[in-house]
Amino acid sequence: MSAPRRIVVGVDGSEDSQRALTWAVALAEDSRSEIIAVHALGLLTRLGDTAAVPSTGHRGEVEARLEQEWCRPLARADVAHRSLVIDGEPVHALLSTAHDEAADLVVVGRRGAGGSPGLLIGSTSQQVVHQADCPVVVVPPEWSNR
Repeated sequence: MSAPRRIVVGVDGSEDSQRALTWAVALAEDSRSEIIAVHALGLLTRLGDTAAVPSTGHRGEVEARLEQEWCRPLARADVAHRSLVIDGEPVHALLSTAHDEAADLVVVGRRGAGGSPGLLIGSTSQQVVHQADCPVVVVPPEWSNR
């Protein structure tokens, strides 16, 4: 596989998505790729450590957090990047963005919060792996940028 030109990364403010973004930044710095950070805005959203609130009326706050907090590694990196807030559920947001942007790679974090062996990589990660038209990297919780 040649170096990716465009990488789509799922970003939601979680530690898992931060590891995925850090992994993608390291790859993009080496390969001179563009990163497109995608946040899916569903019916509910988490704003920091608060309980989930209805997304309606909070889009601006989510966009600000995406750019100023959740994508902080992109601001420090020497890579081309954009951030997008897409309405809908995460799998559709990631796959439609990857398709529309002709992405060469999708990167997601692995929650692994479920107790079922079939869901060890998380349902969103698993669905993206099975439905994507391009390669997918799932960054595990154990990975750290050494």
